Amino acid sequence: MFDIQQTKANTHSRRIRMPEVNPTEAGKKLVHPALRAPRIFADTATFSDIEPLFKAGIINGVTTNPTLMKKAGAKNWDDVQEISKRICKLLYPNPVSLELTELSFDKMVEQADMLASWAENVVVKVPVGGYEAIDPSLDPYTGLKVVRALWEKDIRTNCTLIFNSTQAFWAANAGATYISPFLGRLADYAYKNDRVERTSGNSLYWIEDHKNVNNDQNVFNTEFVAAGGDRKDIGSRLINEISVLFTNYDIHTEILAASFRNFAQVSECLLAGADILTVPAPLLQKVADHPLTDAGMTSFVEDSKVFNKVESAAMA
Repeated sequence: MFDIQQTKANTHSRRIRMPEVNPTEAGKKLVHPALRAPRIFADTATFSDIEPLFKAGIINGVTTNPTLMKKAGAKNWDDVQEISKRICKLLYPNPVSLELTELSFDKMVEQADMLASWAENVVVKVPVGGYEAIDPSLDPYTGLKVVRALWEKDIRTNCTLIFNSTQAFWAANAGATYISPFLGRLADYAYKNDRVERTSGNSLYWIEDHKNVNNDQNVFNTEFVAAGGDRKDIGSRLINEISVLFTNYDIHTEILAASFRNFAQVSECLLAGADILTVPAPLLQKVADHPLTDAGMTSFVEDSKVFNKVESAAMA
């Protein structure tokens, strides 16, 4: 279980200096009670999923990627442009993240300019790293250089594929508007790659011999994140760690938690200090559900039938 005692009260000091999420309109008597609540985005490109969630006030942003675009029916760039513009128009002025597909600095910046020209509320998604894994000749710092270049051009960015706090820091330092830790994938990796005879999370953090004689150390994450509790909570602990880091240095890059598997993770990330949660549409569609809520509504409606009978008799 994610330890609520690990959350830091001073996270609030950073949040109150961030922009209001639910501002109250001038002249309105009832001030919105959640001025700086975390924002919820839908992680989808399917318009029929997005529209009812937005109109219901469940979401105030969208994140997409090429996989989601394909699921939404895009077969070429013209389709991507049409889908993107439609979503941006509905959500305006709320942000819509669109992902780059180029891999070299010049082409990524050129493509980012194109995406940003489609609508004022476009945010450009830039992978933080992994470029050498695609092609060893690529610059490993391409993502950070692109984020910096786009910041200089006043184009908002969402730096993705974040899996530790140092990646989050360097992305923020480069000028990222948002950083996206993929929390679900961290747990998946640990479940798949941990050596069972070692401490939980050892595929992400393991130091038995500080001289590393056997060359088997893993320091991809801190011990707190990787081995500070159950594997399933690794992602929540990462959000907590990044939140503390950003609070320490008053960094206003927003923590956009991604890669959710269930609503328990949603609650944990809210406790851990996430600024935004981007949640798959199927989960968001169940946002008001609970078995006790279903039972309670069934009971209330059944009991209320007696009043309907009294009203009918009075009208007869």
